[in-house]
Amino acid sequence: MEAVILLLAPLVPHMTQELWGMLGYDQSLAEVSWPVYDPNVASEEQITIVIQINGKVRSRIIVPADEEVEQIKAMARADEKIAGMIAGKDVLKEVYVPKKLVNIVVKG
Repeated sequence: MEAVILLLAPLVPHMTQELWGMLGYDQSLAEVSWPVYDPNVASEEQITIVIQINGKVRSRIIVPADEEVEQIKAMARADEKIAGMIAGKDVLKEVYVPKKLVNIVVKG
């Protein structure tokens, strides 16, 4: 709650000063330091990868954010919806857009 009040202080200084006092602080918001950015809190542990067949969205999978490209492609091919759609067809190409999608180009 403190961080939200500090971030709102430049926009609504009088209201945030009142809220700051209600939280039990006597010090003025003008004298309090700005919140510090923490990259560990902002990073994602998992990401959603869209799976396309010939450019059309067919499924989505959730993978760890630091997963290897080949492992993501394998997970995309192993998805039950995708496996059924590419069974018996020739896979011409697999395109991976980092942290966004896998597009499987098939013929047949």
